[in-house]
Amino acid sequence: MVHEYCKILPDTENIIVTFTDIHSSPTRGESITVRFERANKNGFDIAEYVLPVCYCKKCMGFTEDEEFKLRRFAERNSPLIWEIAREDGEVIADPF
Repeated sequence: MVHEYCKILPDTENIIVTFTDIHSSPTRGESITVRFERANKNGFDIAEYVLPVCYCKKCMGFTEDEEFKLRRFAERNSPLIWEIAREDGEVIADPF
C-alpha cells in the first residue's frame, strides 16, 4: 500500500511525497520506499529512496541539486515516516 505523506511546493511546482508499507526481508531487514513525484509536460519526474539507509533507488527528471534536497528531506523525515508506517500499515514479507 502507498501512503501520501505531504506535498512540497518549491517554486510553485508540486512535489507529492508518498511511502510504502514496511517491507521485511530475512537478508535485508525492514525497509520503506519513499517516492517523490512531480508532474511535467511529458509525464512525471520521479525520485525513490529506500529507508533506513536512504539510498537512491531511482531518479529521473530532477537536477542534482534537487536530488540532494530530496535526499535530505527523506533523511530528516525518516523517523516520522517509520512511525506512521508502523501505526497505519502492515509489515509485508518480501520473498527475497
